[in-house]
Amino acid sequence: MSELNLLEAFWRYKVKPSVRARSAVTEDRALVLSCSYSRFHRAQSGTMKYEEDLSGDTGATAALLRSHLADALTNELEIRLIVATPVEHRPSLETPPEAARPARTSFHARKDLVGRVTFFDGQRFVVEFRKAS
Repeated sequence: MSELNLLEAFWRYKVKPSVRARSAVTEDRALVLSCSYSRFHRAQSGTMKYEEDLSGDTGATAALLRSHLADALTNELEIRLIVATPVEHRPSLETPPEAARPARTSFHARKDLVGRVTFFDGQRFVVEFRKAS
């Protein structure tokens, strides 16, 4: 997997999100969703489960994500996955702690996995991913 920025990862699915969005809908009505690597866990055999709580998120980005999730649940849209992974960098010994850069995030388009929203209550959501057929 190659490291991408978020916009490049969305482009792998031929979709352009709005500014700083975590989700976008493709022309063929699939939801492309950026998910944090740390929130995945194994579920049943062959299934990866992703869970997140949006209760602390406000603003336009969160509102758009909630709208996309509600649409995906209601209309049983396929979920296409972008995995967001923090990338650690090693500060040099000469770098003072106050000058250390924050960790950056790398994004990976996972075309081998397809998901469905299995739960969404307006705050918490669950997506189950399986190998694409």
